[in-house]
Amino acid sequence: MTQAAHDGYQLPDGFEHCSKLRPVVEATSALDRVRAVVTILAAPGGCPWDGKQTNRTLLKNLIEETYEYVDTVEADDREGMREELGDLLLQSVFQGVVCQKDSVDPFTLDEVCDRLVNKLITRHPAVFAPDSAQDADDGSGQSPEDVLKLWNEMKRREKHRTSVLEGISHSQGAFLRAAKVVHRVAGSDHADRLSAAFAAETSQAATGGTSESPTAAGLADDILTAIRRADAAGIDIDAALRSRLRAVEDEIVRLEHDLA
Repeated sequence: MTQAAHDGYQLPDGFEHCSKLRPVVEATSALDRVRAVVTILAAPGGCPWDGKQTNRTLLKNLIEETYEYVDTVEADDREGMREELGDLLLQSVFQGVVCQKDSVDPFTLDEVCDRLVNKLITRHPAVFAPDSAQDADDGSGQSPEDVLKLWNEMKRREKHRTSVLEGISHSQGAFLRAAKVVHRVAGSDHADRLSAAFAAETSQAATGGTSESPTAAGLADDILTAIRRADAAGIDIDAALRSRLRAVEDEIVRLEHDLA
């Protein structure tokens, strides 16, 4: 195997004499190796499929890999996490390499990383307070809830947001978007007034839970009510639903086995 001198990385057997892999061998870190090999694949002379991908065409893969990683985490599958986290990393790096090739507004992964570092620093002012500050500390006295509230406030200021709805993606499913809207409203300074937006527009007889013939609007109100209850109790309703579904699926498999 060809070995990188800096950290002991070795190319797979049989690929030691491929000159195209020189940037991979010479990369100074594991992350740089990923970027090097993806760049090679997406460049002319690389993989025909990789070379024609755009940020848009890669979105389906990004979403699928994200959910596959979620599955491995929730199943406590450590080996699966190794695999799926790598696939998720690939999608991030691939997106960055494609962005760098854009003819109108190109940018590099280095810029992305620098912006991320700056964001992590500025949104943790207690952790990164100046050494000379009299009240400087590492933020250990804050609760996780305090830290999250400060993060969201800093984010709102940086992005000059005037509405709790700004920044909530419409490309995610309606259930996830609803959960985000509920959480944003509950955490706002005007939660009491904004919560009035959830008031059912249908009559009591039309709601999903009390009518013999439930309506679409009534059932949707029931779902919003469940999401609001979960948010108030600090429950991740999406994770809870996934967990419950897994239990249901396991029971279905058991019943099918009994019927066989």
